[in-house]
Amino acid sequence: MNRAIYINDAAILNAAGSECADLLGAPLNAQPLAFDARRQAFALPTPRLPGDLFDRKIQRSVEPQGLRLLHCAARLALALAALDLPPARIALTAAIPEVDAPSPCWDAVQAIIEQPHKQLAQLLANTPPLHALTLLNSSVMAYVAEALNCHGPMGGFCSQDNAGLDALIEACQQIGEHNAEAALVVSSSPNLTPALYLREPGLSSEPVFGEGAAALLLSSTPSQDATQALRIAGFARGYSADPQRAEAVGRRVIDQALSREKLCLGDVGRIVGNPDDPQLNELFAASSQALGSTRAMTGELGASGLLTEVALSLHHARQSAATPGYTLLVSHTRAGHWGALLLASETMEKHA
Repeated sequence: MNRAIYINDAAILNAAGSECADLLGAPLNAQPLAFDARRQAFALPTPRLPGDLFDRKIQRSVEPQGLRLLHCAARLALALAALDLPPARIALTAAIPEVDAPSPCWDAVQAIIEQPHKQLAQLLANTPPLHALTLLNSSVMAYVAEALNCHGPMGGFCSQDNAGLDALIEACQQIGEHNAEAALVVSSSPNLTPALYLREPGLSSEPVFGEGAAALLLSSTPSQDATQALRIAGFARGYSADPQRAEAVGRRVIDQALSREKLCLGDVGRIVGNPDDPQLNELFAASSQALGSTRAMTGELGASGLLTEVALSLHHARQSAATPGYTLLVSHTRAGHWGALLLASETMEKHA
């Protein structure tokens, strides 16, 4: 990456709300649903797509989660158009779902509870047909590309947690390698039927699976009215299937992300990661900063998690009283994937 990449605009829509500021409030109280009082959930409405960007038939053909993703992308249309770039110079990367997390279909949830040793079989037996995945993944990316006039490099990434990081890094590299002038990054959570945000009574120690979508518009220059710029200052990835090497791999990934700015961990003002991950806690045990996370607000967003945190960091940087500094975002999957992203919030004087 030999050019500075700045985050210029963001849109978010998930169980916590539709604005980045909503992630700073108190978690919503789950309400019992009329059809099954034993379960509590947030009902997430499906937004209506703007008619000037999307054909009306899309409203009937795409899964609800895909519609929410398209709704987020549509909110970036004006910012993207204002860049006045040729369509071939706008890249599109996406973090898309995979079948590796419990679907909130009632049948799948119940089957997994009753037969936890057969999770994969029960998941495949009770999840939606293949067309749901097709309409959610490649078709949604095509709709975004067509509606927002993104005809440059395109890439999709499919993993539980690091897909958002992979899509963001790919966008940075496409710009850094001069293949594009801007890139749109879109993401959706791994859940296949995300009409409900589940909170199972009596299972407070279990992970909460939610639905979310985030979109970030990247540009090589910050917006003209910005007082501060949020710059992607470094990133790194690593993998090890050996749990005994996990800490060493994680430490190496973090050091690589910090190395571009010649920083040590003590120079970072805010660290974002899963506070329930024991290996992450071990890595930062000697640090004075506590792990921050929006998970209490959103639940487990999977591939959307890191991009949602980036959108919140952008919101913080836009505050008039924002303090310049660094934010380090670290992701770690159960399969052994590590990723780190370093964001630098800087005053515009540095880029005049």
